[in-house]
Amino acid sequence: MPRFCLRPLCWVPSGAIRLVRLWLALPVAVYLLLPTRNYYWDGVAFAINVEKQLPPRDTLHPNHLIYTTANVWLYHAVLLIGVKTRALFLMQFVNSLLGGASVVLIYRALRHREVSMQAGIAGALAFGFAATWWRFATDANAYISSIFLVLCANDLLETKRNAVLAGVAHAGAMLFHELAFLFLPIALFRLKEPKKALAYGGSSLTPVGIAYVLAYRTVFGRFDASGLLGWVTAHSPDATFSYQPIRDFGLTLRGTLRLFFGGRLDQVKAEPFTIIGSTALAVCIAALALRWNRGRPRRFVAPPKDLLLWLAAYVAFLFFWMPQNTFYRLFYLAPLILIVCCAVRGARVDHFLPRLVCGALFLWNLVFLIYPQSRVQNVPLQFALAQHDRWPPGTPIAFHDFHPDLWTISYFNQQASWIGLDKLDLGRLERSLSDARGRGQPLWLESTAYEFISANPDGRRWLASHGVAGLLHFKDPRHEFRFYELR
Repeated sequence: MPRFCLRPLCWVPSGAIRLVRLWLALPVAVYLLLPTRNYYWDGVAFAINVEKQLPPRDTLHPNHLIYTTANVWLYHAVLLIGVKTRALFLMQFVNSLLGGASVVLIYRALRHREVSMQAGIAGALAFGFAATWWRFATDANAYISSIFLVLCANDLLETKRNAVLAGVAHAGAMLFHELAFLFLPIALFRLKEPKKALAYGGSSLTPVGIAYVLAYRTVFGRFDASGLLGWVTAHSPDATFSYQPIRDFGLTLRGTLRLFFGGRLDQVKAEPFTIIGSTALAVCIAALALRWNRGRPRRFVAPPKDLLLWLAAYVAFLFFWMPQNTFYRLFYLAPLILIVCCAVRGARVDHFLPRLVCGALFLWNLVFLIYPQSRVQNVPLQFALAQHDRWPPGTPIAFHDFHPDLWTISYFNQQASWIGLDKLDLGRLERSLSDARGRGQPLWLESTAYEFISANPDGRRWLASHGVAGLLHFKDPRHEFRFYELR
C-alpha cells in the first residue's frame, strides 16, 4: 500500500520507503563497524578529563562549553546501569549515532528542496561518506554533535515548525561548539516575519548567554563583562587569523577537497581487503568515466539564496580563521551538498551516475582512509599497547609536560600510576621510588620529567645517586619517546 512521504507532496510505495531506510541506515552501520583507532588528540584529552571525575569548573571550555560536562554525565550514567566501558569508546559510539542521524537530516533537507528520492539518497550518502565527516563520525570530538543540532534547527525551520524549538536546537549546537553561531544569520534570513525572527533569536541566544555567564562564574568565581568576552573568544596560542589571500585561497580549495576525499597511500598495506577494495574502486571509476559524457547533467538551477548564504558565511570566516584546518570546514559540508544537489534537480541525469559517484567516494575513503585508520597504525597507540607487560599495575611513571602523544600513551596504560611533576619535589620522587622497590618495580621518568629534573643541580645529584638502569626509546621521523628506568 502506498505511503505519504516528505514534501514535495508525493505518494511513494511502502517498498520504496523501506529501501530508503536501508540506504540511510548504511552509514551508521559502517561507522559502528569501523571505529577509528587513529584518535584525534582532543578526543583523547576529552576522555581523560571525563574519567578523572573533575569538578564542574574544570570541565568547562569556552570553545565547546558543555561537551565535556555532557559526556561526564553520560559516562557516569552508563556506569551506573552496569555497562563498563571507556569514555573514549562511549564518545565514539555516540558520535557514530549522531553522524548517522545527520545523514537522515540531510536526506530530509534534500526532499524538502524538491530533490528526487534517488538524488536525495545519493546526496545523503555523499554527505555520510565524505572523508572528513566519516573520519570524525567515528571518533570523539565536539563537531559532530554541534553540526547534528544545527541540522535539527535547519529541519525545524524548513518544515516551518515552532521557531522557538528551532532556536533551542541551535542554542544546543552553539553550546557544543562556538562555530555553530554562524548559522544564526541564515536562520534569521529564512524567517521573514519579525515576530518569528525575534522568537528564534531569543530562544537561541538567551540560553547561550545565560550558560556562558553561569559558566564564567563557576570557573572564576566572579562576573566581569570584559573578562567574559575575553574568555568566550579565547583560543590556543597557535590559533590565529591569516591574512595571506593567495595562501588562504589555496588552503580553502585544498580543505574543501579534503572534506570529500582523504587518506594517504603510505597508510595502505597490501592485504586482501585493500586489494579487493582497490579493484572495486578502479572498476567504479572506469564505469564513471565511460558514462560521464552521456549521463552528466547539462542544465543547472540557481541554488537557493539561503543555502548560498549558509555556505558563504562559513567559507568567508574560515578563509581567514585557521584555513589549514580541514575539520572546521565540516560546518559547511551540509550546505555544499545541498547546493550541488539542488543545482541539478530536474535535470536529466543517467540514474547510474549518482550511484557511481557515491560508490567511488565510498570506496576511495574506505580503502585509503577509514580502513587503515581502523587498524592499530597510530604510532603512539602502538607504543602504548606494547608497554602493557612492561608497565604492570601500579608502575609509577613521572612526567613534567603532558604533551599530546603522552595523552594517548597514558590513556591506554591506565594500569600504571602517572605522576605529574609541576615542581621539583625530590622527596616525592624518593618516596615513589621506595614504594616501587617495595613492589619489585622500577620508577620510570618520561623524557620531559628527566629533562626537568636534570635542569636542576639538586636534581642532577639525585639522578646520579640512583643511576639509570635502562632506557625505553622509540624514534621515527615524526615521533620520539624516551622513558628512563630507575631501580
